[in-house]
Amino acid sequence: MRAAILEENYKIRIGEVDDLRPGPKDILIETVFAGVCGSDVHAFKGVHPFRKPPVVLGHELVGTVAEIGKEVTGFEKGDRVTVLPLIACGECIYCRRGRQNLCLHKKLPGIEGWEGAFAEYFLSKPDITFKVGPNTDTRVGALAEPLAVGFHAMRQGRVERGSSVLVLGAGTIGLVTAAVAHWVGAGEIAVTDLYDFNLTVAKELGATSTYRAGEEGVEERILEDHPRKFDVVFLCSGAAITVKQAMGLIQRGGRIVFVGMFLKPLTLEMIETTLNELEMIGTIVYSKEDFRSSVELLDSGQLPFDRLITHILPLGKAQHALELLVGHGEDVIKILLDTKK
Repeated sequence: MRAAILEENYKIRIGEVDDLRPGPKDILIETVFAGVCGSDVHAFKGVHPFRKPPVVLGHELVGTVAEIGKEVTGFEKGDRVTVLPLIACGECIYCRRGRQNLCLHKKLPGIEGWEGAFAEYFLSKPDITFKVGPNTDTRVGALAEPLAVGFHAMRQGRVERGSSVLVLGAGTIGLVTAAVAHWVGAGEIAVTDLYDFNLTVAKELGATSTYRAGEEGVEERILEDHPRKFDVVFLCSGAAITVKQAMGLIQRGGRIVFVGMFLKPLTLEMIETTLNELEMIGTIVYSKEDFRSSVELLDSGQLPFDRLITHILPLGKAQHALELLVGHGEDVIKILLDTKK
């Protein structure tokens, strides 16, 4: 089958890989669209902790069921589906606690022989395959995975109706985090980013105020508008400066949620954490509950998630897609690859 293969850092080759053969407990999905994630960019740049070339990247997808293993029930050929791209072992201490996202032996696309979604077909399991709702545009179905990250972040931050929320970084993950905050009824939702286009989309997805992150005095302006500071701050960009900003903008007793990937060591002044009884909370991927909520919210049509999709490029342009996200030379948020082109 045809796939986009990361051969070495910064180099994608379009070529053939072995056809996928579904076993009795597998679902073979004909991929329609595959989303390009920030973690794919990290792999492209050679800084991802475990996805290393040569590898077929991609773990955000929507497609149709092409073949069903003989032991699989509940699916039919032609069903539109998306995938929670994590197979947990089911046996480790975290799986037994119901926290499969922390599984010690989890399997992810792009490692250990599980080919990624930048290909014509993708192999899945029934328990991680979700039908796309009837009201969901197929393109939007590819957003279920990043939206599930937003749901998990929101639950980790314990955001509820009336909470005040600050999202630092309005890439795809920051935007879906803000959208879920709006959906659960947060009162104030402030968002920062370097790019005006992203901030415009943030407003459309429920942000009540937005700020240019790179401008001088941005923290002071945020405090002028929000003198009581925030119950929860989400760090969605991975930029070290956002940690300092979060410490200055969080209420006493508040929660700082680390959502973005901080790939370099950070220096923290921890005394404020003690004096203000702050919580610092990590978040990694999602649960099945998060993913199910994501699929349902997409199908509800309550928010214009299609605004996240700025580019649809042929699979053959995967190199260009990743370069666009690295350089950010134009208005770009989520790029989908059309695997049939």
